Amino acid sequence: MYFIYTVTLIILASILILLYNEEKRFKRSITHGLANKYWILRERRKYVRFNDEIRIRYNVRRNSHDYLTSKTANISRKGLCLLTYEKLKEKGYLTLEVELPKTSKIIRLIGQVMWTKDLQTQDAEGRRLFYAGIRFSKIDPDAEAKLLVYLNALKA
Repeated sequence: MYFIYTVTLIILASILILLYNEEKRFKRSITHGLANKYWILRERRKYVRFNDEIRIRYNVRRNSHDYLTSKTANISRKGLCLLTYEKLKEKGYLTLEVELPKTSKIIRLIGQVMWTKDLQTQDAEGRRLFYAGIRFSKIDPDAEAKLLVYLNALKA
């Protein structure tokens, strides 16, 4: 009789552990989980990208105060796609200042250039355009919280 109780207790404890791990995984990727409800195609990215143009100032040299102004093509929790007039060096680091729309909040962070793409189009002044995929490599927890609040407002 005790054997049956022991086996039942082990099974219930295993189910409890599995449910706890699933809940923890769900809380970490809440943005991704909500987007899967609405998307038909499978997304390769871990975090959902939002197509939103946000003003950004970026600096290629760490010790310089010469910031260039640009905008994003899309943004997510861990990265963004930056529209630039210069081809950035892959694996290079940028200092970024992201201006969140409708707020006066500026997020400062360090990002790494993961890829670049030469666009075949030009802007109104005839300058070449490039996309650069930036992964956030160093971001303050407060700044990341502000970004998450903004991204959660976008999905609503």
